Amino acid sequence: MPQKVGAVVYGLVAGFSTALATSAALPLVGLAFSLAGNMGWIHLGEYQPWLPLIGMEYGFLLRLVLGGFVCWRVWRSRLGKEPSE
Repeated sequence: MPQKVGAVVYGLVAGFSTALATSAALPLVGLAFSLAGNMGWIHLGEYQPWLPLIGMEYGFLLRLVLGGFVCWRVWRSRLGKEPSE
């Protein structure tokens, strides 16, 4: 029983960590594109200063999906196999 509880907690932590890392990465990508626009490398129009916020907003569903997928994979790998007796 403690191993199953540990596997469930580990899956939740792994999923949450993936969602947190994705939520940190997407605004950084938006910031990088925004800075590239400031340097004149690309022209982004009127949305250029808002790209970090747009990355956060549109990445919300991606965070949920990736976090849930990682959690499910951890649970499947750790709880799917019954120990042989």
